[in-house]
This record gives sequence, structure tokens and C-alpha cells, in this order.
Amino acid sequence: MSRFLGPIHHWLFNKIRSNEELELNIIDNVQTRLNVNIDDIVSASRTQIGDIMEDKNLEEIIDTDNIHGWLQEKITLVETRQAYIIKNIVDKFEDKGLDIIKETYKDQAIKCANDAKLNSDVSSPEDIYKALNNYILDGMPCDNVNNMTANEEDRLEWKVARCLHKGYWEKVGASTEVLYELRKIWIENFVQNVNEDYKYEFKIEDGIMVHEIKNN
Repeated sequence: MSRFLGPIHHWLFNKIRSNEELELNIIDNVQTRLNVNIDDIVSASRTQIGDIMEDKNLEEIIDTDNIHGWLQEKITLVETRQAYIIKNIVDKFEDKGLDIIKETYKDQAIKCANDAKLNSDVSSPEDIYKALNNYILDGMPCDNVNNMTANEEDRLEWKVARCLHKGYWEKVGASTEVLYELRKIWIENFVQNVNEDYKYEFKIEDGIMVHEIKNN
């Protein structure tokens, strides 16, 4: 990446911000709906892993001498911290906590889908895929882990052999089954709500994650 800020840096920054918003919504929803206080979990996550970003514009907080490293660090922090918070909520409140987390993922996906409908062309599987990647966090652009294996008029498929998220979850002892379930919920609801003519399917074959957007 360049030393100078450009559209791609703001694009990635906004996706990191969106993940932080998801984290805060999870915390708020669990506390409100279960009438509990999880300040201990939140405080531990920020002490052990790192705090959320300041509420400032990218230009005000980024290290312009190390743009790539700064953005990568923020991805690592938000993914690891969210995994830690989710793990501890599920450990403490079991299915009741997990159900609220699932609903929070679903709500954000629908919100992003509605935004995409207003700001993007979402008329084909390829358009939906492009719109999806404006919101969901999948590492740095240079990681390039998504391998598109089919791009047809009514169907698009991509495969992922190297999961960028698994390591963050394993580092804090969080379940990767929960990771994949939550990401499936997010993408599924985004696709369904961004264009009702299409649906999303996910499976793991021989360790390779297979994603598909196709006509209903």
C-alpha cells in the first residue's frame, strides 16, 4: 500500500469501523436483553487485546509512515477482541447469549444490505459479491484469499483455502464453529435482503470453504 491515503484505505477503515460497531452492538444487546452487566468481559478484552479506535476521521489517527501496518494491526485487534467477547458471552450465558449475538449479526447484515441497495448495483451475483465486500471484513486487499471459481449469469462461487479469521479465534480459545456460523448468518442475510432473487449457501469441503450466491 502507498504511504499516502487513498480510497482503498478509507474503504478498509470503514469496514474495520463496521466491525467495531458490531462489537458494541453485541455488548449493548446482551446487556439490555439479558439485563446483565458484562463490563468485566469488555474491560478484559480491551486490557488484554487492545481498545477500539478513537472516534475520529482516518486522517487524524492513522500512522501515515506505516499505513499498511496500522490498518493490519486494527484488523487484528478488532477480530481478536470480538472473538474474545463472543467466547466469554457464550461461556457465561450459553445459548441465550449466542442467540442474541446471532440476532445482532443478522440485524447488521440487513442494515448493510439496505445501504448497498441505495448505493450499489446489486442486480447480478457478481454485483452482489462486489457489494458484499464493501462491508464484510476479509483481511487486507493484498491477502487476496478469495478464489472465484464460477461467475455465471445466475450463479457465482468463490472458494477460500486459507481462513484469515480462524487464527484470531483460536488465539483466544473461541470456537471456529461459532465463527463460521456467525459469518454464514451475516452473509446469508445480506444476500437475501440486498436482492430477494438470490440466496447464499456455504459449505466446507476437504478443508476448503465454498461460498455460493445463486438464483432462488
